Amino acid sequence: MHIIATEQVEGFQTLPGTRYAMIDGDTEVGYLAAHTTGLILNVEVDEDRQGEGIARALYEYADAAQGLYHVPAWGRTHEGDCFAEAMGGETMDDAQAAAIVGMDLSIYETD
Repeated sequence: MHIIATEQVEGFQTLPGTRYAMIDGDTEVGYLAAHTTGLILNVEVDEDRQGEGIARALYEYADAAQGLYHVPAWGRTHEGDCFAEAMGGETMDDAQAAAIVGMDLSIYETD
């Protein structure tokens, strides 16, 4: 398996950054998308490939390449919470993360 990094430009439903894809043979089995600031935007691994360390390998590769930050708890799913806890690392501050993803923090309880 190997990882391919592809630049993403801002567009419809796309923020600028890098998409890191894990390729097994000719098939993509997972990816991590990160904003140019390092904010993790999404992580997906094929359901039948979960538990093989693919998400961790993508995280470690992308973190070494650009430095990563988890989205604050208000922007995570349950799976995102589990991922952030398993990977460790830094969480981006509320205001910066909200500005990147276009969230109105007044609707969330933040510290």
